[in-house]
Amino acid sequence: MNGAVRLKLARREFWSGGGMSGTFAPVTTKVKNIAFAKDVAVHYTPDGFTWKDQPLAFTSHFGDYDLFGGTVNEQVSQFVVRYSVAGNTYYDNNAGLNYRFTSNLAVVGGNVVLYRATARRGMEAGGGFTFVTSWLEGEILVNNLSFAKQVGVRMSADGGATWNDTQGSFAGDHTGDGVFVGTGAEVWKFRTPTLNLDNSSPEFRFAVFYRNLATAETFWDNNFAQDYKVGKADGATIG
Repeated sequence: MNGAVRLKLARREFWSGGGMSGTFAPVTTKVKNIAFAKDVAVHYTPDGFTWKDQPLAFTSHFGDYDLFGGTVNEQVSQFVVRYSVAGNTYYDNNAGLNYRFTSNLAVVGGNVVLYRATARRGMEAGGGFTFVTSWLEGEILVNNLSFAKQVGVRMSADGGATWNDTQGSFAGDHTGDGVFVGTGAEVWKFRTPTLNLDNSSPEFRFAVFYRNLATAETFWDNNFAQDYKVGKADGATIG
């Protein structure tokens, strides 16, 4: 997805009390950092007829993209994400189909999205020397389109001169920080090989992918065609 806004995760949740019950929808989204002043909202309909806007609030800044989030406190039948910035308006409308909650309780933008990535460092000894090692680890969210799938990360440690793929592994329905993604989506985790620290570049560049083996489709999240970038300092994290 090469636009300027991408749904990260939307979940349908339920409440009850006092003899009443209903649903609400927490939503998080990523936007390209085009200008400082941004207007981000969920454009949704509770009934298929009336459309409303729920503003989303800024939550995190990661250099060339930002995170926004909020909650729609009523039934959501279908929705898109709107992003207005610098005189232009962009939409993530699920390739023109709108996002919907049917039997699913969660939906991921573009079918795959980076949830979190963290740079790590270690030390290894050998031949009388001690080496600084480094790797990247994190989590990816995907829509569960079919049972047969490959999910992973394509990464460069040398500024884009060389690239390598690392396959992820299924991690269930909870993220490492305890978010339950719900029926319809999955959490996958990845850890790139431990290699000697490459000092030719101060950062990892990468994108995440999802191959639906049932249809031979491949989906990418490459941070609006910018690639994700995270510094190699131990613990440096983007989400």
